Amino acid sequence: MLSASRDRQAADRALLRTIVEQFVARSGYRPSELQQFERLAGGLIDITDAEAIAEIAEPLCRHLETPPELIARLFDQGGTSARIAFEFSSHAPIGDILANAEHGSAELAAAIARRSDLPRDAVAALAARSEGVVLYALTANRQLYLDSAALRALIQVARDDQGLARLLLDREDLDIDPEPLFLAATTVEREKITLAACRSALSSQGIDGPARVDRFLAAELETLGLTGDHDATISRIADALDARKSRVRRIFLDEGGEALALTFVALAIDLEAATRIFICHRRAAAMDTARLRALRALMSSTPMRAAARIVAAINGNGRSDRDALRRAAWREETPVASSAWRRGSRQIQGAGKPTRLDQSA
Repeated sequence: MLSASRDRQAADRALLRTIVEQFVARSGYRPSELQQFERLAGGLIDITDAEAIAEIAEPLCRHLETPPELIARLFDQGGTSARIAFEFSSHAPIGDILANAEHGSAELAAAIARRSDLPRDAVAALAARSEGVVLYALTANRQLYLDSAALRALIQVARDDQGLARLLLDREDLDIDPEPLFLAATTVEREKITLAACRSALSSQGIDGPARVDRFLAAELETLGLTGDHDATISRIADALDARKSRVRRIFLDEGGEALALTFVALAIDLEAATRIFICHRRAAAMDTARLRALRALMSSTPMRAAARIVAAINGNGRSDRDALRRAAWREETPVASSAWRRGSRQIQGAGKPTRLDQSA
């Protein structure tokens, strides 16, 4: 008896798979043919196990002539079949999409984030989610347009998630400033971001005069460097920036060294002291003569306001609303057009050779 039941289930699975394969193989069905297919496939879905239904869910959802009644049955199934329907079906109810984008499981929300078309409200709801699987799916979906509000929400998370930041940088429609994503950027992208910040600083307020060097802070950091106390150094820099220690740690440990170099510029630490601090802490960049030379060029050629703008963007709002670096970077300043950093690529000849900008008074 049990054997006969298993044989019947296997036959039903095979029949469902066969009729679906035949259906999706062509198009241009007459209404009577669609009705007949809906009755036959629907009957088999009612008596077949969930695994078999999940196997035929995607081809059914991708076919433009699949009867909506069959798609509704997939949603009713829940589980894998519903997830596939949310991702691939053009018949997914907008209300269900919005509800699951906002409050559904992470699995369903990620499936919705991979759709090729979504209303703006659904995109906003997905961008506001906290689950990485949802945010990664949304950001990696190049078929969807992400407006500035969605991008800003994603960037808030990407400051602390380098994988998500990298996905954002790879999008061609990134139409807001990429400065908060600096640590995930390539060397060439970092040069473009820095050049755009320099242009903004120079065009808005002219050229910086000689910076007021903070010799006390420089001396403290040098002393800490000589002791090799990385944690104390990170804490002192975080205090000076009024920033989160966790974010300053990423700046400090970044292998390229550009973010730390810009931090020294923003804190008005003189070039020679900054170089010694790099060497004391034996940062990888300091052990490479050519790289250290490039970092020195970056520090000597970047206006303090431009460096402060980038460092403040990397660190976000910090621990206080009275973020001195953010005020210094953006006071009386016209926002940089987001395309500027991309246009800069045509003026950058190679990595490790920052454009020299005169800082003389």
